[in-house]
Amino acid sequence: MIRFGRALERGVGDLFYCWVREPLAGGGERFRLEDPSRFWEVSWEEREYTVFRGARYARPPGLVTLSLRSRDVFRHGVFQLSARLPDWGPQGPMLWFGFEVEDLFGGGVAHFMLQGGVLRAFAGAWPQPTSLRLHGLPEDYARARHTYTVRVHESVGLWFIDGRLRAAVALTDSERALALHEGPPYSLGVTMLRPAAMGVLIDIDGGPVDREWVWDDLHPWQIRVLEGSPRPSLSLKLYRYGSEEPLEGRVEGPLASHPVPAAGSRVTFRVLASVDCWVRVEACTLDGRWFEVDEGRASAGRPFRWSGELGEPFVRLALEPRGGGEVRLAEAFVR
Repeated sequence: MIRFGRALERGVGDLFYCWVREPLAGGGERFRLEDPSRFWEVSWEEREYTVFRGARYARPPGLVTLSLRSRDVFRHGVFQLSARLPDWGPQGPMLWFGFEVEDLFGGGVAHFMLQGGVLRAFAGAWPQPTSLRLHGLPEDYARARHTYTVRVHESVGLWFIDGRLRAAVALTDSERALALHEGPPYSLGVTMLRPAAMGVLIDIDGGPVDREWVWDDLHPWQIRVLEGSPRPSLSLKLYRYGSEEPLEGRVEGPLASHPVPAAGSRVTFRVLASVDCWVRVEACTLDGRWFEVDEGRASAGRPFRWSGELGEPFVRLALEPRGGGEVRLAEAFVR
């Protein structure tokens, strides 16, 4: 894991090494190893609790890329950052943070990318990494700290903003990547190649090279990186497909839940309605179509439970109520 105490005792160079990419006068570019403390200003003096006077990560003029890479790598891991993110405008560079193999996408990624006020999740590997726009980036992301988390398990990557799931990606070796859904309540995708053991990445890349680009709120205290588990442990309220509206509530006709990740996991659904419902369990194909894998009847006032372990990347519930009524409970558990 990446421990705060190591940075306090030995400096950021004990946790991360640093390289830069710079243009050459005669054309082309080169990579060069650097001292991270040249670009990451860190102090231990607080202005207020956990807000340090020195917490500045800056790419100076003349560089195309400034990259921090952790010395430790993780097969399954949790990356969490609590920070204000920079607002560099639509023409500014890309800010990458999360997990990435050192060979620039070739071995795999599971990270965030911010550019022009749009936050995206990237997962998988070249030649076609999966890219998903994330719903729910706070409007005050540049003025107030928020928490951004990536959890990488054996078969699924999960992206959270302030503890709320905003993307789920099936980490598989598929013939092609799939962006199944982008938007509320959370985006869904499938990778073409699953990532390998990854280090932590904090990267300022691209954009104009004739000026300095500064991230003013980055300190080792704000970064937590832990060993993870092969299987997820995810508990979710079900939403109506593509919506922030819970499945629980008044129901008048057929509806489908937003999918939950299923690859390599056991999924359990629980539903309780005030009216008889016909329930279908549907799984997603690798080209984004849905097919029925099971069905049953949920009697009014009696809990309905379904549990199964499927190979497909995502699974959902479809309900057909026998008249108007209420869904009083709609939950999913992924283990």
